Amino acid sequence: MRAPSARPLTFMRSFSRIEAPPMVYISGEEMTRYCMELILEKWIDPRMDTSKWEFYDLSCKSRDDTEDKVLHDAVDAGKRICAIFKEPTVTPTEVQKEKLGLRKSWGSPNGAMRRGWNGITISRDTIHIEGMELGYDKPVFFERHAVGGEYSAGW
Repeated sequence: MRAPSARPLTFMRSFSRIEAPPMVYISGEEMTRYCMELILEKWIDPRMDTSKWEFYDLSCKSRDDTEDKVLHDAVDAGKRICAIFKEPTVTPTEVQKEKLGLRKSWGSPNGAMRRGWNGITISRDTIHIEGMELGYDKPVFFERHAVGGEYSAGW
């Protein structure tokens, strides 16, 4: 199930593609969204069948248009599937709320996700694509822990 504003499928190549397991794909905003659309279009879609992925658009506009239902749907899907990829999202300030024409400054979705998925950490890891040189001789792993504060992380 792709969100109405999510990217369309690209045309199919003649070689067989790898069947990707079910996953919840949560798109965000700004530059990461643009970069991930390029990665999906150029490298993932031609090589992988992502038809079992569920796509959710957590952009400020989508959250505002759905009264944050899209966040609750994404959290429920994450609980059900237990495999989630999330792009960074924007927590709009009052100035951004006005510029984007939002009805409300929606809070960070990360706290709701952590509570819904019974976890306190959202891990950030590099994307490894077989046959693609990352530019590093050894694996790189990035982890960010948010404790307390606006993200409602912690015990």
